[in-house]
Amino acid sequence: MSESQPEAAVATESENSWLGRGVALFTPVFAVFAGWLAGIVAQLVPGAHLDEAQVTTFMVAAMTATLGSGWKWLQGWQQHERLVAEGKAAPVKSAPPA
Repeated sequence: MSESQPEAAVATESENSWLGRGVALFTPVFAVFAGWLAGIVAQLVPGAHLDEAQVTTFMVAAMTATLGSGWKWLQGWQQHERLVAEGKAAPVKSAPPA
């Protein structure tokens, strides 16, 4: 090896997990399911006499909580990926060597 050859490029670690993509894909599905389940629960609870507007409000609240949780999780995942790219955190699943 001669000294005139450029140094080997430093390989940066990257995240190779599909977890973030799965959460982004299935959050709307879980939100709809949470709203549907909240509607069923609101109608089946003995002693709860909810009119249609109250059931709808309960369903919207469940869907909003689910979407908010998914959004917050994705923000944290993006921060994790940024830290991995900067070399400040270890990846959950490393990418195969190039």
